[in-house]
Amino acid sequence: MIVFALLLLITLSFSVEIHLKGAITDICVGERKIAVATETGSVYILDKENFSVKNEIIFPQFTDFMGEKQNPKVFSVDISPSGKKLLAVVETNLGKRDVYLYSGGKLEKILKQTDVSEGKFLDENRIILGTIGDEIWLYDIKSKKTIYRYLVFRFSFSDFELNEDKTLVAWGDESGKVFFIDPESGRVIGVGTEGNKDKIFKLDFAKNRVIAGGRDKRTVVYNLRTKERRKEVWKKRLDAPSLLKDVQTRFVNRKLEFLLFPEKVFETDFMVFAVALSPNEKYGAFVSDEKGTVAIFNPVSGVKEKFYPGCYVNVLKFLDDKRLLIGCIDGTLKVKEVKP
Repeated sequence: MIVFALLLLITLSFSVEIHLKGAITDICVGERKIAVATETGSVYILDKENFSVKNEIIFPQFTDFMGEKQNPKVFSVDISPSGKKLLAVVETNLGKRDVYLYSGGKLEKILKQTDVSEGKFLDENRIILGTIGDEIWLYDIKSKKTIYRYLVFRFSFSDFELNEDKTLVAWGDESGKVFFIDPESGRVIGVGTEGNKDKIFKLDFAKNRVIAGGRDKRTVVYNLRTKERRKEVWKKRLDAPSLLKDVQTRFVNRKLEFLLFPEKVFETDFMVFAVALSPNEKYGAFVSDEKGTVAIFNPVSGVKEKFYPGCYVNVLKFLDDKRLLIGCIDGTLKVKEVKP
């Protein structure tokens, strides 16, 4: 376990600052563009090279319990592999969420009044969805059919990410464990354990590493190169015996192949609401205190830098191995150059 030593706190200017309307709730980096979701009903499409705003997608208002019209919070946004489609999970009436597809300049509501919290493309025509009730859902946009829908665990859902080649899902929930799921079958094949002891708020997935930040004031890094496949070890160290049982029913699909134990644990001064890993695992980042200080670390050597971005951070996302995107609650998107 790594406990922060006293590090130099750096206040700095940023290479780019873009001012958008509404707190930033999610960021997706595509091959040529960046999609930025907000709490006030918009997704902004930015040019990846010069960060200019190319388009603003505005979602319909909903009626709240007082009968008043409100701009909806956009919970998640994703760009398809071709870059031609955009997926968004958006707030609607009665605490529900609608799922939208934006393609060819047209906005289409593909799922209505759901409990979906997050959605991502598996390919051009299939999407992975995570529901509040901790269900993973594979849905075919073209045929408008649900391929599978399974309960991952018995807690409330937090966040999920796919790896770069979309062959594995890292899934976080209130249990503090990270579940690894085959996206084609929905089967839980691995569990990251002994890391977070309470709800995971956010995670990220890059190559063979996953980072998770939680309510327990911990940032945890798992390395898929260190899979534990010995079942006698599982029985001694996995604190949820029900996970050891292979189950394949209409509702649950689980057959564990491995466990993961933390590669690194960073203790922080506040709950960790934002984390990120750079595409080639060169750096990681997380918000380390109530003020919004961001720590940047190397997965092997540990923390290399802490800085205050001048705002409270909602979202962190690496653009590449040299630049970190910082999404703030005041609607500012900042770019931080990461120096070797």
